[in-house]
Amino acid sequence: MKLPPPSIRKLFREDFSGQSPIVVDRTKMLQESKHWQKLVAQIDGVHVTQHPGDKDSRSRTLCRFTIPEPNTAGQYWRSDELRLEYDSESRLTIHSYRFRESQHSAPVSDIDEIKTFVRHVLERYARRQAGAKKREKVRQFKSKAIIAQVKKLAKEEKFDFATSGDTVKLKLFVKLSKQDLMEISVPFKQFEKMLPKLRVTIQSLRELYAEGLRFKIMPVGRLPWDVTWIEHETL
Repeated sequence: MKLPPPSIRKLFREDFSGQSPIVVDRTKMLQESKHWQKLVAQIDGVHVTQHPGDKDSRSRTLCRFTIPEPNTAGQYWRSDELRLEYDSESRLTIHSYRFRESQHSAPVSDIDEIKTFVRHVLERYARRQAGAKKREKVRQFKSKAIIAQVKKLAKEEKFDFATSGDTVKLKLFVKLSKQDLMEISVPFKQFEKMLPKLRVTIQSLRELYAEGLRFKIMPVGRLPWDVTWIEHETL
């Protein structure tokens, strides 16, 4: 199950009442395990998983399962699993994550609680995918607007360029000569602010390059060891 811990904690709190926890018959662990694996496997959207350690007589796990996110890669990690176990009082409990620092649990009172929980997880997946599609459309729109402006300028000023992008920014590569290019990153969040300035930025930097000026943007830590800053407050 690929949801952040706060979301899982919230769903556990809302979907599992804890009013009448199911009591597991620990003298019939094999039957109990088969029973719960069969019930869980019948829930839409669930994939029952196996772990060799569950066959150990000391294991408290009755069933493991995941809730795969539709339209994504089928790969999952053990940390994505949910587990049905019995606690020290033989109550059936559901657990998420294998890491103690991020593990959540809740007592299970009815199979319908698990069904409700699965449905809510799938609904969150759907909302997340819808949001991702919307953001991707916005990014594509902004990328096209930037590229359209650069195309117009490139035709007027006669220079070659290329672009690439990720979810955060568009990278614009402008050829300055046969040997050199400059890279400009345009964050999508600052699209409206940066787009009007893009033309003058490219023009100015190309003019400075043509006049012989060379420049780099580097981390402050790259200042040579034998060079000292002249601080403007002291001038």
